Amino acid sequence: MEHLDITGKSIVEANRALRNLISDHDQVIIDNPHSSHNLGTALKGYGKVTINGSTGYFTGGFLAGPTLDILGNTGWYTGDNMSAGEIIISKNTGSNCGPSMMGGTILVRGNSGSRVGFAMKGGNLIVCGDVGRWAGYMTMGGRIIVLGKMGPVIGESMYRGIIHTADPDVEEKLGNNVSVVPIADDEKKEVSALFEKYQIDHPVDSLKSVIPLKTGRKKYTIFNPTHKVRPKNV
Repeated sequence: MEHLDITGKSIVEANRALRNLISDHDQVIIDNPHSSHNLGTALKGYGKVTINGSTGYFTGGFLAGPTLDILGNTGWYTGDNMSAGEIIISKNTGSNCGPSMMGGTILVRGNSGSRVGFAMKGGNLIVCGDVGRWAGYMTMGGRIIVLGKMGPVIGESMYRGIIHTADPDVEEKLGNNVSVVPIADDEKKEVSALFEKYQIDHPVDSLKSVIPLKTGRKKYTIFNPTHKVRPKNV
């Protein structure tokens, strides 16, 4: 286990030092994060990074493998475009958590702001507390789970993906072109596995699902060619 104190370091220097450490060590602890923006961006590989404190905007952007365990709050755009790995926030996040994420898991133990999962394409985004308005706006895939209250205009302009919510007033807060349906049996199993992994004590049967009105329950495919390219003659 290695410690990295980023006091006095620019974010470029801090991220460079972090990448070097995580390539050689399974666990790295960042001390004195000072709510820095862009901390842990473009981090690849494996291992766990524990951040002792809060961070600013774009924490874990483009994450591709490691686990970020943040013992505090994060600012806007946490996990922007992440493709793999985990971001676990012990407290709250700002708005636009998980925008355009393609894979991995974001877990928010507290509350999150507006536009949770904006343009999300894959992965899991779990908020144990409340979220603001426009949750799931323009999502194209993935799963959002909200166990607290949700703001208005839920799922506006969803293409694909799904939102599981425990908000009893979800029907009154829907955006356009989405509907509320009971959670399916296979979805219960998948959500239960997530709850067990992250030690979330909440009844899965209390959840309802928000899905796109036209496309329904369909998974997003980033690239699916409709024809095969014929090899050139040699």
